[in-house]
Amino acid sequence: MVAARGDDVRYFFNGAPCERAVFEEEDNRDVTAAVVGATTAAVVTPSNGTSIANLASVLQLAGDGCIRLFVAGAVTHIGKTTVCLSILAALRAAGIKASELAYVKPATQCEAPDLLKAWCQAEGVEYVSGEQAPLVFYQGFTRSFLKGDQNTSRWWLDKIAARIDELSQGRRVVVVDGVGFPAVGSIVGVDNADVAKASRAPVLLVCKSGVGEAVDTFSLNSTYFASKGVPVLGAVFNMGDVDGFNSWDKCGEFIDLWFSKMERRERNYGIIPVAPDLKGLRERISETAAEQISRLAALNATHFAAHVDLAGIVRDAHLDPWNRHLPGVPPQKRPRLSPPQAVLKAPAKSREEVAAAAQKQGARRGGG
Repeated sequence: MVAARGDDVRYFFNGAPCERAVFEEEDNRDVTAAVVGATTAAVVTPSNGTSIANLASVLQLAGDGCIRLFVAGAVTHIGKTTVCLSILAALRAAGIKASELAYVKPATQCEAPDLLKAWCQAEGVEYVSGEQAPLVFYQGFTRSFLKGDQNTSRWWLDKIAARIDELSQGRRVVVVDGVGFPAVGSIVGVDNADVAKASRAPVLLVCKSGVGEAVDTFSLNSTYFASKGVPVLGAVFNMGDVDGFNSWDKCGEFIDLWFSKMERRERNYGIIPVAPDLKGLRERISETAAEQISRLAALNATHFAAHVDLAGIVRDAHLDPWNRHLPGVPPQKRPRLSPPQAVLKAPAKSREEVAAAAQKQGARRGGG
C-alpha cells in the first residue's frame, strides 16, 4: 500500500512501513492507493486491476516530459470526473509529487463543488475548473456568441490551449476533463474534440457498461473524435451491474471479444461495476462532511483501480505522438489557432451583462 500526503510518499507492505525498493520488488503485486484523510483503505488484488509498481515503471520510462490525457464522456453524468480522480490518485500512489500533477476542465457548464475538488485541495494538486475554467457556458453565453458578442471559436481555443500549456510546465501529467458528451460546445465551435485537439491530448472515453449499446456508443463517439483528427486510446466502461445477465464481468468478456474480432487499434482498459456507497454522491457533495469526503475519495480511487488497467492508460498516452518526447529535443511550440490581433480582443459583452439579460428573459440554467 502507498500512503501519500502533499509531496511526501510512504510505502507499506503487509501493514508495515518499508522502502520503495521492497514495495516494488514484486512487479505484479496489485495494490490500490490510500488517499489522504481516509479512515479506511481497502486493498484488493483483482486480476485486471492496477499494479502500482507497474504504473511506477511506466512513469519512469516516460521520463520528465508532460503526459496530457483528455477524459471524455460518451454521455453526460457517466463518471468522467471520478475517472480523473482515480487516475490522479493512482499517480500519487505511484510516487508522483502533487506539484507534478494538474487537473483542468477547460470548458464547463457546472461550477458546483465535486469530490475531485475536495481531493485536490487535500492533496495539494493544482485544480482548474468552475469559475477558473478558461470557458464557462453560463446563462446566455451561446446566444451571445452567435450574435457576435463573445469573440470567435479560435479565440476561445487559443485561451484554452494557453492555459493548458501553462499548467504543463514542470509537470509530469495533466488530466484534461471533458464536458458532457463529445459534441457539447459545437454550437460555439468549441466541442470536446476541438478542446482535445487544442490541448494536444489523446482521448480516453468513458462509456456505459453493457454489450450492444456499450460497443455502439463507443463506436459512435470514437468516430466523432477521429473525424476531427483526434486520437482515441480506448475506453473504460462504467456503472456496470454487479450481478445478473448484464453483470460487469460478463459484459467485459464480450466487449473484449469485440475489440479483438474487429481488430481495433483502441483498447478496453476495464469495466467498473457500480459501487453502492458512491451512488448519487454528486448530488450530496455540498452537504457531506470533509472527513467523509476524504473517505469516499479513497473508496472511489480504490474501487476504480481494482478494475482498470491504469498503467496501460498512462503508457499508451505517453506513447501517443502528441505526447512524444525525444531526449535532448525540445518539444515543438504549438502554433496559435488564431491571428495575434484576435488574442487581444476581449468579448464585447461581459458575463454579468449576458447572464442578467438571459435571466430577465426566463433562462433557468447555463449554456443557452
